[in-house]
Amino acid sequence: MKTTKEEIIGVVFSKLRPTKKDIFADIGCGVGNVAKFFSDYVKFVYAVDNDGEIIEEAKKNLKNCKNVKIIVSDGYDFLKDYEYDIAFFGGTKGINDMLEVCKARRVAVNAARIEVAVEVMEKMKKLGIFKEILIVNISKSYKLAGLTAFKNLNPVFIIFGERNK
Repeated sequence: MKTTKEEIIGVVFSKLRPTKKDIFADIGCGVGNVAKFFSDYVKFVYAVDNDGEIIEEAKKNLKNCKNVKIIVSDGYDFLKDYEYDIAFFGGTKGINDMLEVCKARRVAVNAARIEVAVEVMEKMKKLGIFKEILIVNISKSYKLAGLTAFKNLNPVFIIFGERNK
């Protein structure tokens, strides 16, 4: 089961700059790691996913987060119908359509494939919200023959957008 790594969440957090006044939408929340992290720093969090099986894991992971509401929904439908200030997209299925209806002031999209990252960047440019794209490479230490070595994790593209006020 793929989850957003804590180091990636840290980079996303630093770029999205949430405040206690913000409503955060975690679209494609998976097990809820991003929603859980952001819940300490924002007014309210929507954790949205359309996979019923993974939502059960999210419910366990987010049970102590009082300002998080889990919603089983397609991201597109959620984005049209709810109010939110910041949006994070942990998955990219249907991302172009979702970006079309997204009303967030600040947006971050994680992508594992360069072609998808470029597609998201181009869509954000057309919408007039593109700010920057990062590629984040993380290596984590582990023990090897009693010493320390590093294992690379898959790189992640993070595409950021922001609306002018």
